Amino acid sequence: MPSIFGISYLLLFFSYILIALFVVYHIFRFSLKRGTALFGVTLFSTVFFVLLITNTLLFLSLPFSDLFSHFSQ
Repeated sequence: MPSIFGISYLLLFFSYILIALFVVYHIFRFSLKRGTALFGVTLFSTVFFVLLITNTLLFLSLPFSDLFSHFSQ
């Protein structure tokens, strides 16, 4: 059962990365100044990676064995 959650989380993880690439593309494409685009992408990327790493660490710290021990009894 935990492998199903791992696979679904991997799918979610890669969809987050694809969405982030979509946002970065549009920041570069539709910014009026190159300096503003660079600042926006740097800010977005920093916040995105901090949140993504935090999310991954919290997911990996879930005690799956404790969560599913109630169902096996």
